[in-house]
Amino acid sequence: MGFKSLTFSGALKLLPLALLAAAPAASATPGKDSSAKAAWAEPRPALWLLADEDTRIYMLGTIHVLPPGFRWRSAAVDRAVGESSELVVETYLPPGTQLQLGDMTGFFLDPPVPLVDRVPMDKRKGLQAAIAASGLPGEVLDRMHSWAAAMTLGIAQVLGAYGVDDPAEAPGVEDALEADFRRAGKPILSVEKGDSVFAALAALPEPVQAQLLVEAIAPPPDPKAAPPLPAEELDWVAGRDQAMDLEGIAGFPPALFDVLIRRRNAAWTEWLEARMKKPGTLLFAVGAGHLAGRESVQAMLARRGLRVSRVD
Repeated sequence: MGFKSLTFSGALKLLPLALLAAAPAASATPGKDSSAKAAWAEPRPALWLLADEDTRIYMLGTIHVLPPGFRWRSAAVDRAVGESSELVVETYLPPGTQLQLGDMTGFFLDPPVPLVDRVPMDKRKGLQAAIAASGLPGEVLDRMHSWAAAMTLGIAQVLGAYGVDDPAEAPGVEDALEADFRRAGKPILSVEKGDSVFAALAALPEPVQAQLLVEAIAPPPDPKAAPPLPAEELDWVAGRDQAMDLEGIAGFPPALFDVLIRRRNAAWTEWLEARMKKPGTLLFAVGAGHLAGRESVQAMLARRGLRVSRVD
């Protein structure tokens, strides 16, 4: 997999998924769970609307990478896409824009430090196995900040579970939405600058980053087993938005939640409040973890006196 040439926006989209990849969670396959099968057959991901007399902002929580062939589009989402004159995502770069990860502030260390030396002795064998299973060069991982290495290993594990080698083979919600808006000639905007997120993650205390590495240690998937369908994706596609709340999830450090969710949600809330002063209709599509829980974007908007209603 070409991680060294992964686009900046692609890396940032995969970040929350990768950091969650090793968090303890149930998994299911549609064929073994009737409720899961029904949710997948009749998708209804949660959709919200922030509106006043002349502005309508649809808010859709997304999954950044999905198993090939995963059905997630609902009639409500399609209506929101059709009505919206622009799309706003976390970070957007047009197709073909390449930015080497080595150029990203907060991603690589200088000088490098052996990755296995950053975890406790009793975890080093497991980390070495995870590195070997990923197929990624150890010397490249040694150059990364611990959070970035954990992200990279998490991506490899998720894609391996899906039976693919490249993120392009497992497109997520943003990929599909961006393609729709490009075909329609509608603008696509970013709500933040991604390099600031990387810098904030690099500033996390090393013990927190090392904990992410420990969480990234997972056994390789059984090549004879059918690819699992994580429970989070089934909850999401069924519209169970509270299941996407990251605040209390096992293996998700509070310091990471503050950087990855709370601070960004606060900034996005300010952006949305300001955007409400401009007429028009848009679709605001960001990771589902940002639209769930007591520190969600909706909750922060409510504290500012702005009402968000569920419309799906």
